Amino acid sequence: MTSEIDRILGDFIVESQENLERLDHEFVALEHDPQNSELLGSIFRTIHTIKGSAGFLNLTNLEQISHYAEDVLAKLRDHSLTLTTEMITTLLHAIDSIKAILVNLEKTSEEGDLDVLDIVMELKSIAENVKTPPILSAQAVEQAPEHENNVLAQELKLSETLEASGSSVEDTRIHVDVHLLDQLMNMTGELVLSRNQIVQFANIIEQRNFRIVVQRMNVVVSELQEVVMKTRMQPVKKVLGIFPRLVRDMSKLQGKEVMLVMEGQNTELDRTLIESIKDPLTHLVRNALDHGIESPEVRKQLGKSVTAVLTIKAYHEGGQVVIEIADDGAGIALEKVKARAIRERLLSPQQAEEISERDLMNLIFRPGFSTAETVTSISGRGVGMDVVKKNLDKIGGIIDVQTVKAHGTTIKIRIPITLAIIPVLIIKSGDHPFAIPQVNLEELLMIQTDDPEEKGVELVHGAEVYRLRGELLPLLRLNTILCLPSHKPETSENIHIVVVSSGDTRYGLIIDEVGDTEEIVVKPLSTHIRQLQCYDGATIMGDGKVALILNIGGLLKITDLTMETLKKIQQSGRDEGEAKHTLASKAQQQTIVLFRIGPHEYYGVPLAFVVRLEKFSAALIEYSGGREVMQYRQTILPLLRLEDYLNIPRSPDAEMLSLIVFAIEKQIGLVVSEILDTVEISAQIDTETFQQKGILGSAIVQGHSVLILDVHGLIEMAYPTWYKKFFASRLTEDERKNTHILLVEDSSFFLNIEKSYLEAAGYQIITAQHGKEALEKLEQTPVDIVVTDIDMPVCNGYEFTKTLRSHEQWKTLPVMALTALSGEKDREKGREAGIDEYQIKLNRDEVLKALELLILRKRG
Repeated sequence: MTSEIDRILGDFIVESQENLERLDHEFVALEHDPQNSELLGSIFRTIHTIKGSAGFLNLTNLEQISHYAEDVLAKLRDHSLTLTTEMITTLLHAIDSIKAILVNLEKTSEEGDLDVLDIVMELKSIAENVKTPPILSAQAVEQAPEHENNVLAQELKLSETLEASGSSVEDTRIHVDVHLLDQLMNMTGELVLSRNQIVQFANIIEQRNFRIVVQRMNVVVSELQEVVMKTRMQPVKKVLGIFPRLVRDMSKLQGKEVMLVMEGQNTELDRTLIESIKDPLTHLVRNALDHGIESPEVRKQLGKSVTAVLTIKAYHEGGQVVIEIADDGAGIALEKVKARAIRERLLSPQQAEEISERDLMNLIFRPGFSTAETVTSISGRGVGMDVVKKNLDKIGGIIDVQTVKAHGTTIKIRIPITLAIIPVLIIKSGDHPFAIPQVNLEELLMIQTDDPEEKGVELVHGAEVYRLRGELLPLLRLNTILCLPSHKPETSENIHIVVVSSGDTRYGLIIDEVGDTEEIVVKPLSTHIRQLQCYDGATIMGDGKVALILNIGGLLKITDLTMETLKKIQQSGRDEGEAKHTLASKAQQQTIVLFRIGPHEYYGVPLAFVVRLEKFSAALIEYSGGREVMQYRQTILPLLRLEDYLNIPRSPDAEMLSLIVFAIEKQIGLVVSEILDTVEISAQIDTETFQQKGILGSAIVQGHSVLILDVHGLIEMAYPTWYKKFFASRLTEDERKNTHILLVEDSSFFLNIEKSYLEAAGYQIITAQHGKEALEKLEQTPVDIVVTDIDMPVCNGYEFTKTLRSHEQWKTLPVMALTALSGEKDREKGREAGIDEYQIKLNRDEVLKALELLILRKRG
């Protein structure tokens, strides 16, 4: 019997702790919305459950606290009491006491010696301070007992109903020991390794049936891997749940009014990373409350709302979890950062004048660095931001800070979803395989040493560099760093470069061979090897060899390439880049994936839209609703073929086909005969020769005439309701149809992409190729909004916007700038010119959302 009680007690502790995590959030929400009966009912049921279980388990103190807390909540439910801030504070103290008792129960199976008399008496006094009941008529007095019985009967029936719902939820959930899940994960990892070996073996065996079976096994193991990974996943609300209470308590303490907005709490992250981000996030939130948000008096003087807004947002992006902490406070005083850096001799006065805004911002992550004038119990000691960055570096996280004076600060953290199974690029140095995590991978380059026009590797400030699109890219040789013999002569062969980044540092790694991308199982290193900064772990390859996983930041630390040298190289690159800016903008390049349909048709698709390139067996294609689909990563992937929409003769399928996967709201796959290469082409493509929906234009690439696909147009042809289904618009179809947009873009490549997705959203588009032409169009045709490029040969985006703002009729016309990549300096320059909004050109979702906000704002 004792063991049964222990089991029940253990279940009670787990269930109660989960419920109490939710209560902190619900109480704070109730304080902002006291009339929310549904929220109050949820809190009441949670306390009622704890009280009942405590009574059954003979937990006297716990039962008393929950009993009197329930009394207060009951009086609030029947409106005998009116909710006040003091009541919420007392109820939160009661929750803290319950939590403390649960901690003792978990450790010792006893309630402990916590004195609960004060909180019990406080709850009791609140509960007994009820309003005077109304005087009843004689008839009402006679009917009261019957009425009371009816109420009790209804409450009993409701209680019983809430208990049928409880069992159905319990039937779908079980508690599993995390060590068991870890063991399952390890076994799945071994299965993945075996899968990789079989797939590699199948590539050298010419037997169709065997390859089909292996391909199917490959899919099943990938699905199993994802399912097992999900068992390790937990929603970030496990961490974010502590912030409503933290924000409330700190803002009350400091006399500030702060509204907390949290989005994406169900975004999932590996449980091993959940605890790792708790302290960094807590420090960033505390910093925002202490440093960032002004007092109500100051905000009022600045014309701001007295109530500040602190937003915490979590979402998935590019195989990572992104968490943003944004406030609408004072922003980071960069002049104070600069002054402090000079005072502490981190910068000379001359360096302080020349330093970029980004480099200046990075100083806040140095140990001991603080701009606080006084030391408080919360901050000011210079301890914190350096620890935040250090903790994030340990898990491969990246932190980025953007600030605007008097408008607020946004801190963006990027972290990998999991550290157990990760996508990597396999490379070779000497005869040894290595793995580079895809999160650190930017692009692959090959320098053709036999090409007389290729400049190759140069020396700048004593370090090897390569000129990449007008910038100087520092180079490291992996063989030299790891003291490995190279089997390739340095001068007689083409040079392979992997462009990698870690945090703000970007460099090129010279290697011997480039392999395939794979998903690998990360194996921990032994104690001795773990001390080396250049490795993060190891994995077993398909051929049974061990490949070490490279730590991109650690590699740089063990070389002679100092941060000072890096800065000098970057500055040299910036100086050259500014001189060649005009030429570079005219000769703008874009990367496409080059592929073949049938034996003679060549096509390209912008790399920015591509999320994966795959090979698969034609036998895996299925049909659903008359359309081709395939099972892909636990989902049904719709398939497209250009032959069905571009009048291309369809050839019989080969045994193996290639797949280009796009992510446009949802993933969709393009089936092609063969993927050939990724190639850079000029953004000024021919848009006149082939004018057809689904085609951006044409170009000569590697001696072939290549048609460049318009992905948005192609999907609209195949699935006319695709965008309507996935884009929740706040404007009606007629409102979008009656909205005229002037699109100003000199690049025909981007012009057709932008025009395509704007028209697909239902807007009326007028185009111009530069600012001067745009002004002429505005004189002829009224428009509702302007969307413009920045870098244009005649009257660029800044000059064009300044001209608009100088005319009375266009002074308030909304202007959105679309850029390939915009830095804070560009934004500041844009704000001075009168630009209302900045967005990245190919980020369709964000462009359309921001566009709607500008339109709605214009309409008031």
